[in-house]
Amino acid sequence: MRRALAILLVLTALVATQMVAANAELVTFRRLFGGSNPDIARGIFVDSNHIYVVGETGSFGPNTPNLFLSIFNKADNSHKCSVAVDLGSLIYERGWKVVAHGSNVYVLGDTNYGSNPPNLLLVKFNLTSSICNVVGAAVYDIDGSDSPGGMSISADGSLLFIAGTSIDTSGGISAHLLAVRTSDFNVTWARLFNVTAGGGDFAYSVAFSGNKLYVTGRTVSWDLFVSRFDAAGNHELTRVFTTSYYEEGVDVVVSGGKLYVAGRYYVPPREFLFMRLDPALNLELAKTIGTSSDDEVVSLSMVGGLAYGVGTTYAFGTPDAVLFAVNPSTGDLSHAFVLGDTSGFQAAQDSASTGTCLIFTGYSDNWPAYYAVLDGVNVGTISFTISPSPLSITTPSITPVSPPTLSWTSFTPTLGPSGMEDAFYSWFCPDALVVSTTTTSTVLTTSTLSTTVTSVVGSTTTVYDVRTTTITQTSVTTTTSSTTTTLTQSTTTTLSTTTTLTESTTYSTTTTLSTTTTLSTTTTLSTTTTLSTTTTSTQYFAEPVTTYVIPGLLAVIAALLGASLVLGRRRRALPY
Repeated sequence: MRRALAILLVLTALVATQMVAANAELVTFRRLFGGSNPDIARGIFVDSNHIYVVGETGSFGPNTPNLFLSIFNKADNSHKCSVAVDLGSLIYERGWKVVAHGSNVYVLGDTNYGSNPPNLLLVKFNLTSSICNVVGAAVYDIDGSDSPGGMSISADGSLLFIAGTSIDTSGGISAHLLAVRTSDFNVTWARLFNVTAGGGDFAYSVAFSGNKLYVTGRTVSWDLFVSRFDAAGNHELTRVFTTSYYEEGVDVVVSGGKLYVAGRYYVPPREFLFMRLDPALNLELAKTIGTSSDDEVVSLSMVGGLAYGVGTTYAFGTPDAVLFAVNPSTGDLSHAFVLGDTSGFQAAQDSASTGTCLIFTGYSDNWPAYYAVLDGVNVGTISFTISPSPLSITTPSITPVSPPTLSWTSFTPTLGPSGMEDAFYSWFCPDALVVSTTTTSTVLTTSTLSTTVTSVVGSTTTVYDVRTTTITQTSVTTTTSSTTTTLTQSTTTTLSTTTTLTESTTYSTTTTLSTTTTLSTTTTLSTTTTLSTTTTSTQYFAEPVTTYVIPGLLAVIAALLGASLVLGRRRRALPY
């Protein structure tokens, strides 16, 4: 019994040691916030000081659901301010996208206020004080029912560019694109356009870069399109990308002089579609990435030299937030992670980049949630039929309408689980997850020419994992093959020989020879190779130790205690 107690104390000390190690590195941050009713985050923006999250709240403000904006301090993730915006009784307001410039914040949403709802809703906030001040709002009826897709802002902060979809009263569908002055919310120009003759096209994202606007979406026949406009709204170029399956573009990013498009490819199952184009919309690379289940990417961000497709995966049955990290030069998958748990769901809705970290947002019905490696991700190459397309363009007349009733309520959300569904945002910093792993391989080659060559090969790789532990893995592979080998070898050898030569005279000679030999040999042989690889890697990840370390150690403790007790009883029962 004393021995069992000693073992227990030792293992308890080990648990304490592991707890210190597990909390020594912090590489991610996860924040849940909300109220007693559903609160859904849909858009996020990050600047040097703050994290801006928008969506719809059922917990705060009158006449819910209301549009909400929550701002957190980037330095320490503390809550700065939150506000719910309401336009009146029986009216809903939802936030979808957010951008900030200087002290002003702009939120794009939709509402059932006005004629032909839903209509676009634009709200302006100012952060000159410690609260989120609402300084104005406008509603836009473009052409029947209007749905927001994406929003971008000019470098000087004077114009907002908005893309989305409009359905007229007869059911005709068109993509829309408009420029709005941030000073007074007046529309500088507006376009309704269709890639397909007869209409039926949807626009989901817009990016402004180099005085050009890039828009992506899908046609009525579910083909992906990318269009380029100048800053004045003049159409310059459109490309349509077609396969025998369905595909659509959901986000577009301009980085390093290249255009990156995230889309969905419906095989089935649905997969992440990653594309790289030049500014002339020539396709340079296209890959499909996904699991054997549905994977729905909604956003694309460039982080630390990688492109992150962010969305939701059903790989584990229930929906989990998913991050696919892609090398933008090759389209190869670098790593994939999920943020999830075993019983609830986490849905990612939008993402932003700090340059070195990814910050994404969404909503969850169960917390806490943890990061885990997503295995079994397949990468494929896709071939498109690519065709240029002229657009059918009309210029609608749009007059912004100021709602007669505009009220807002400041609130402080509960930081942590509080209701049926809560909003969340999370940091993911890939540089902090990089672990150097040294792999040593010993290769033994035996040939039919009775030649044995032994060599040691050292290499260094990079892996990503989520456990705080040291892992040693050994794998053995045996192969047999016939090869033709050319061996060039330069060696310096000291050769000692004893030679006895019998001719007409018998004599014995001992010779010591020091030579430098260069050997060039070409042989054809049958080779059997046995490769034994031992990999030792130390991964750091700041998950609670209870997630990975304590359950395993408790199981070991229980097994050892049980074994000790059984052995003690057996010893007492033995006759001596």
